[in-house]
Amino acid sequence: MEVPLYRKMIAKARGVKGALTILGGDPDFETPKHVRDAALTAMNEGWTHYPVMGGMPDLKEALASYHSRYGTDWDSTDEVIVFPGSTPALYISFVGTLNRGDEVILFEPYYMGYTPLIDYLDLNVIPVHLKEEKRYHIDMEELQGRVTSKTKMIVLCSPNNPTGTVFTEEELEGIAELAEENDLLVISDEIYDQFIYDERKHHSIAALPGMRERTIVIMSFSKTFAMTGWRLGSIMADESITSSLRRIPVGGRPATFIQKAGVAALTGPWEPVEEFRREYRLRRDHLVKRLNEIEGINCISPEGAFYLFPNFEAVGQKSIEFCEGLLEEQKLATVPGIAFGATGEYHVRIPLVKSIDYLNKCADAMENYVMKHMS
Repeated sequence: MEVPLYRKMIAKARGVKGALTILGGDPDFETPKHVRDAALTAMNEGWTHYPVMGGMPDLKEALASYHSRYGTDWDSTDEVIVFPGSTPALYISFVGTLNRGDEVILFEPYYMGYTPLIDYLDLNVIPVHLKEEKRYHIDMEELQGRVTSKTKMIVLCSPNNPTGTVFTEEELEGIAELAEENDLLVISDEIYDQFIYDERKHHSIAALPGMRERTIVIMSFSKTFAMTGWRLGSIMADESITSSLRRIPVGGRPATFIQKAGVAALTGPWEPVEEFRREYRLRRDHLVKRLNEIEGINCISPEGAFYLFPNFEAVGQKSIEFCEGLLEEQKLATVPGIAFGATGEYHVRIPLVKSIDYLNKCADAMENYVMKHMS
């Protein structure tokens, strides 16, 4: 199996001393203090033994209660499963619902972590291209035209990584109608649901009529609470789905004290998350303006998440060449847009997980490179 492009870029960056690195989406914020304190308290109280299968009841209740803000009503006992991160949750979701050769629709550009799982399981990716001129929103006619008799699932990520698109309720209704007509499952990846800007709102497709029984919601604590190193995520789905997923013999479970910290994260206080959101918005506004001042670069302002996905097609280089050149000449490590599917060509992903001063240095490096290589 080929090494993913993202890992190749990490390896290259390690060989460049003093490189500026904006590769991963690891927030530069500390995990909120009340969450860290909850973990320490739990350890001191003896929450250090084997966790119960599927997740501790108080965490599952907190997850169901949290997601109910979007109009869902998950039963915490049977319809919520806790995992050590969202990637195992995705893997189990694919393994438990799909068979080799099944087709999975991905909206492209898509999160680069989907395809290694899909390739490993011998599933087939069917891309639906999101066009930049439409701000990466869905062309329903193209989506309808991509469904075949072998299509079994649509994977939806909103807010989207890497484009930041927040899909509208109307778009979700269109997907729901198509899913019902063709008996498709939907994975709704909602791990950036707290990071939405400019008065937009997050909607969960699971809350739409007829979608509860065919949607798997993926949630994670990593981004929302700056808990990337804690490894805590979850699935929420109808019991008809979770009953199958629970049969898969995978024993990975988050530590009990980490699950106790997850309860504290969900029950608040929420001021730290609100501060994260404000800071990401400031970084977004600042860097979008800065990049659009560079001749040869065009950058759409994302609607959510915390990534920019600027276009540098005018430079005349494809994304791998562009990113390798940035690293070699300017000591700036980035992920080529092609890692997110063919639609990502001539783009680069910039996570807003560094200070504005750091991001300015990255923009300076890009400007220097572009000025030298403009075709």
